[in-house]
Amino acid sequence: MLEQYVSPANKIVDLVASLQFPFANVRPGENVMIVTDTNMDPLIWQAMMAVIRSRGADPTLMMYTPRAHHTAEPTAPVAHALKGCDICVFLTTTALAHSDFSENRGNVGVLLMEEANVEILTSPGCQLNDEDMQRILASERWVREFWMEGGDVHVVTPAGTDLRAALVPGTKRSAYIRRGILVPEAEKRGVGTWPFGECRVTPLEGSGEGRVVWDICGHAPPGRYRKPVSLTVKAGRVVKIEGDGEADEVRRYLETHGDENSYAAPAEISVGLNHKATILGTVRNDKKALGTAHIAIGRSDIGGSIVSATHFDGLMARPTITVNGKALIREGVLQFPPGWTP
Repeated sequence: MLEQYVSPANKIVDLVASLQFPFANVRPGENVMIVTDTNMDPLIWQAMMAVIRSRGADPTLMMYTPRAHHTAEPTAPVAHALKGCDICVFLTTTALAHSDFSENRGNVGVLLMEEANVEILTSPGCQLNDEDMQRILASERWVREFWMEGGDVHVVTPAGTDLRAALVPGTKRSAYIRRGILVPEAEKRGVGTWPFGECRVTPLEGSGEGRVVWDICGHAPPGRYRKPVSLTVKAGRVVKIEGDGEADEVRRYLETHGDENSYAAPAEISVGLNHKATILGTVRNDKKALGTAHIAIGRSDIGGSIVSATHFDGLMARPTITVNGKALIREGVLQFPPGWTP
């Protein structure tokens, strides 16, 4: 696993250039804590600290040994240090998102960059400008209107996904669309992800019925899936996992690190909206790519009630998603109204 994070030293030049945009809203005098682990490529946090310092802010690095699985809590000293920073960057090789550390951070700003590597950070999906950002944000606002309507959501893909679930009307189960990365909102410092560009929703617990087929990649095993992983979902729970080697790895991951609630499904449905991102075989990057969607199982996302040791993302290509019969994306193409462009 370590090999995917190690890169030649000369890549630091490209990294410094590509990290300018996500840190553009860091303000002079702010305390920015970078949380990383010993499997992360040191060139990335070195470049990041240089960029943060160039903004007049004060970077601090907190490093620990890698956690056993995604969603696992960081060390106690890291959790304690969170209180003293204005912004926290999640730069770990296992995701901190959906952990108690992340969910209970208060007004601390957060930038999610878990699982990042040099390939991702220097890829087209991370070469955004202000025009690109406004296009993505407009698409996010448009997709969120579907999520907030509530009702029946239906996801199908050419690989075999055919899942229905219920959406709760209102704003509490879908991501609030902010004005950009780390842009302050009232008393909150602001948040962001890098790469950027998805819109997600948390369906009603217990409502999932059907089949989910992950055919791009997932949180385990690492890399592009050679064979798809098929999940049978009944009454909001995964009751069967089928496939070849990748399916065996998914089962092993959940049996080793999960709990009873790790099989809750769907914990999240999300659509990728980054028009520059390309498929690289990594969850951090691929779930942002326009033309993809992901369905998660385990711990609930925004507004949900399921608590679990794990939150497992799986990616799907060319999704068609309808809400109450109205398509928001068909075969991976967003279904904007005639004449409407983001």
